[in-house]
Amino acid sequence: MIKGVINSKIQSDLSNENLLDYEVLEINYLKKEIILLNGGKKYKCQILKENSIDQSYVMKINGHISSIRLMKSVEKTIEKLGINKKSLQNVNVIKAPMPGLILEVLFKVGDKVKKGEPIIILEAMKMENILSSPVDAIIKEIKVKPQQTVEKNNVLINFVE
Repeated sequence: MIKGVINSKIQSDLSNENLLDYEVLEINYLKKEIILLNGGKKYKCQILKENSIDQSYVMKINGHISSIRLMKSVEKTIEKLGINKKSLQNVNVIKAPMPGLILEVLFKVGDKVKKGEPIIILEAMKMENILSSPVDAIIKEIKVKPQQTVEKNNVLINFVE
């Protein structure tokens, strides 16, 4: 059984029986895209960003962007013990990881965001990069707007401390 967290909110257990309910219609390895069928409804799923180290993914499913993180067995144990990792974190900004063009800001000042939730879409080297929240937080300040050019390490978002 695989345990996952979707948009830092919904926890889901995927068993082999659940996965067998989906029929694979098409796979495009170059686009990192798969089309599934379940109950007469098609699901077009595309991986936009993946981090194999923490098993997190940003996906577009039927046009909606979602962040998905597969939980490791050690994380499941920590969760059962009720240990809170938030107190160990001290991240209060998002910086540009590379020079580029801001395409979209998905939240506004005062919004609550969850760790892993997409916040900004940055175009760099003709590719869209989705910048996600490193922590659960409230947005204090947005220092950029769409179509603005940024340099590496420019502060894009400040969070309430």
